[in-house]
Amino acid sequence: MPAKKVRFTTLDLKAGIATIRKRFIGVRVANIYDVDNKTYLIKFSKPDDKGVLLIESATRIHTTEFDWPKGLIPSGFSMKLRKHLKSRRLESIEQLGIDRIVDMQFGSGEAAYHLIVELYDRGNIILTDYKYMILTLLRKRLDQSTDEKFAVNETYAIENVRQQEDLLSIEKLSEILKNSQANESIKKILNPLLPFGSAVVDECLLKAGFNENCLLGKNFDVNNDVEKLHNELKLAMNYLHKADSGDCKGYIIYRKEKKTSNISSVTTAASVVPNELLNYEEFHPFLFKQFENKAYLELETFDRAVDEFFSKIESQRVDSQILHKEKEALKKLDNVKQDQLKRLQELKSIQDEDVRKARLIIMNSDLVTKAILAINTAVANQYSWTEIKEFVDDAKQQNDQVAKIIKDIKFEINHITLLLKCPSADDDEEDENENEFAPVKIDIDLSLSAYANAEKYYDHKKQSSNKEIRTIEAGEKAIKSAHRKTKELLKEVQRVATITKARKLFWFEKFFWFISSDNYLVVGGRDSQQNELLVKRYLKQGDLYVHADLHGASSIIIKNPTDNDVPPRTLQEAGVMASCYSAAWEAKVPAPAYWVKHDQVSKTAPSGEYLTSGAFMIRGKRNYLPSGVLHYGLALLFKFDESDEAAIERHKEDRKPKTTVDEKDDKLSLVENVDEQQIEVSDEEESQDDSEKPVQQSTDISEIPSSHTKETISSSEESDNEYPDTQIVYQHTTAGEFRLSTTSTSPRVSESSTTESKQQQHGHRYLTKQERKALKTGREIVNEEKQQEEEEEENATDEQKSLDSESIQQQNQQLPLKRGQRSRMKKMKEKYADQDDEDREIRMKLLCSAGSNEQHNRKGGSKKNKKKQQTIVQKPNHQVPPLSTNIPKPKPLPPRQLKESGGDTGVIVEEVIDDEDEQEKNKAETDDYRLLSTITGQPVTDDPLIYVIPVCAPWSTLQSYKYKIKLSPGTGKKGKSVQTVLKYFMYDKTATNLEKDLIKSIKDQDISRNLPGKVKLSLPASLK
Repeated sequence: MPAKKVRFTTLDLKAGIATIRKRFIGVRVANIYDVDNKTYLIKFSKPDDKGVLLIESATRIHTTEFDWPKGLIPSGFSMKLRKHLKSRRLESIEQLGIDRIVDMQFGSGEAAYHLIVELYDRGNIILTDYKYMILTLLRKRLDQSTDEKFAVNETYAIENVRQQEDLLSIEKLSEILKNSQANESIKKILNPLLPFGSAVVDECLLKAGFNENCLLGKNFDVNNDVEKLHNELKLAMNYLHKADSGDCKGYIIYRKEKKTSNISSVTTAASVVPNELLNYEEFHPFLFKQFENKAYLELETFDRAVDEFFSKIESQRVDSQILHKEKEALKKLDNVKQDQLKRLQELKSIQDEDVRKARLIIMNSDLVTKAILAINTAVANQYSWTEIKEFVDDAKQQNDQVAKIIKDIKFEINHITLLLKCPSADDDEEDENENEFAPVKIDIDLSLSAYANAEKYYDHKKQSSNKEIRTIEAGEKAIKSAHRKTKELLKEVQRVATITKARKLFWFEKFFWFISSDNYLVVGGRDSQQNELLVKRYLKQGDLYVHADLHGASSIIIKNPTDNDVPPRTLQEAGVMASCYSAAWEAKVPAPAYWVKHDQVSKTAPSGEYLTSGAFMIRGKRNYLPSGVLHYGLALLFKFDESDEAAIERHKEDRKPKTTVDEKDDKLSLVENVDEQQIEVSDEEESQDDSEKPVQQSTDISEIPSSHTKETISSSEESDNEYPDTQIVYQHTTAGEFRLSTTSTSPRVSESSTTESKQQQHGHRYLTKQERKALKTGREIVNEEKQQEEEEEENATDEQKSLDSESIQQQNQQLPLKRGQRSRMKKMKEKYADQDDEDREIRMKLLCSAGSNEQHNRKGGSKKNKKKQQTIVQKPNHQVPPLSTNIPKPKPLPPRQLKESGGDTGVIVEEVIDDEDEQEKNKAETDDYRLLSTITGQPVTDDPLIYVIPVCAPWSTLQSYKYKIKLSPGTGKKGKSVQTVLKYFMYDKTATNLEKDLIKSIKDQDISRNLPGKVKLSLPASLK
């Protein structure tokens, strides 16, 4: 099998540069991507032509129309190229001399940059400035021949490249050939001296009347043949001029490899390898003479041919390997069948031979009896073995009929060998039917009579017949077993091939993502760049924006293509995701999260201010979500064939949306989580103090079992006294909404009024000059805002006041006092015994311990306080919306009201925008939403699984998944934890062979990059 062509020649490079020059000169660079550490994509932006230039170091450079897989995170080299080349025009592209080096100039004058691509040896990609000073390069090296150093801040010596020379003269060519060794290949001698490449040299030899592999001195005479070869080399120079002008097409040389009929009969209709397999071997800008009689594809341009060749060669290699394995499997099956057939034929021939010998013995019974008697008589007379043989030889000379049929005497085993034939057959018949009537040598036992010897052969025939029957039965079983194993092996080969072939990643897989329990796609940014990209490109009308109330947290969006109300369960899961992908995970403390509508996220800065690169403004009301524990999970989603309607129907209820909150189900799931037995999977145990444990938070205290409440209280008693034991409680009000209240076991905190908690939420209010003067003189402070606030507090409903007092009393009764608190409470009561509630409230107001919501709202519109208002994202006023089916849709504020409002805040991200085609992006999103119906976490045996997708999601989302494991903040490293999880999944007793094969194909980095941080692995006792 000839070796495949895998890199450019000088002729190929000239043809490729001509095509690139025609298409991309004067076009700006839109972006640069990396496929791997040697292959890079340069995307050019043109209104009617969004082309991509592919560069692979040491191998190729050409335009491409295929969708190559891009790296999820750009490499440092790509970022460097983006920094200098993005938005610059391609001014020129040239080949340096006759070497395989390409020089591309972006920009002009002193602002120009050169991208130099080396396509020889190990190759290199070098970025220089206008003076050819190296700014960055793919690999550092030292040229041993010229001592030239290729490194940053060194100058690239373009003058050292090999310049194009005229063709060798006939005298020079003759001298070179005469000085070469005899029996050396002509092609091997000429190839380093000519700029064409080996394919052109082969054509020149063929046109001159020689063989491609002709040898010097054997098939080629220098004195007589050099002139013919030189003339053909002169004509070959025209190929270089045609390639420079771009006047050439593209040709791909291939060979066909067909499946045998056995493969087609054994494999199923869904076989991976087609009946006829094309194997690309070479690509050329011209159709040379040696390829005219071979199969080839002709394309419009050489660029198209190279793009087609390299895009298909990898899949063809995989298909070829599959076909080879299929042939090996079928060869084993054929060997079993052939061996079985051979055994049966041998047994049948043995039976026929035994029957024939027995019949001949009976036909010649007289001669056989006389021969047995003669030998036995000689032995009885005590003649030696030598003497007996001499007697037989003498008898043969005397033409004795009995002696003539004796061919050998085997005294060791008491046998003689007789040559018997059919008595009725004449000599003429023997000549015509040599096989049927030919004499046969038969062993005769001297201890048995003639008929006894015949019976012995008949018995042997019966044994062979029985053995044949057993062999046939065993052979059928062996063939069935081999056939079954072959089918399994072929299915295994097809399965591995399906897994091996690279799949196209969904657009959301480059972000943090999961599919919620209600079948909504939730996506989050990995860093500030992705946060910017996510909000600007993928946040559409009807989508919701979720963010944790911590600086640097991931921006989360809930995709809502149906424009219906997003269920509360999905909102809660998105809030958990926002908290886990923030600093709360490392701190092991839950963080509050909020959600807003898509039109509340803006890039417009308030009047008089500006937004730094990548900053956003959140306008209007923030809807805070109940804080949940940091319980995340890792699971596997399986993709099955879209054409299988039965599988789609089978899994359509996997993630059925809930229109109402099922409180009974929530209680059951909460109890299950409390009672589950945690099983450590990682080998590193988490070490943390009791003071570092997160505060328990719940949306309904009544839903938590009493045993769990006792455990919470007992654990809080062991904590440090310097940290107050605070609980956050969400309670119903008469308006049907939740209200936030905090309680503490500390006497000083518990006796403080409600206004103190408000002060903690809104911050201190500084006293005015008049208020400080009135405080010094002892006069009463008059403040209209405070009076209005007091009137509003007095008008509060009795039901709310009684609910507040009952809840505080209930919490104080449930939580026992810590050591030392009883004595402190006694001292405080003695110290403030002369104060009543009214005096205490006045003193607290004088100390500015209580704030006012209206005060902040009134001052929010002034420019003086806008800077303060922008930090509210760090210290939020928790307003929890009712968890109902109809989520309130805040109406967008008119422009005038937006300008006057002071509640704008910013979520800071860095700005990185990739100019993609809007229509292609929307089409990709639509296709991915349609594909959600073909993704399941509960695979069954009948599902036609194609590949597996690892996903990290809130633990409550993964309850129905087959392969899942719980993640919580810990000390386990990502890589080791991922390996542990995959081993656990592989040893699952319920896993099928197909699922195990798919799990084997998962790469560790595909999972570890989605983990929130260092983790502790555990699983419920039911999954042990």
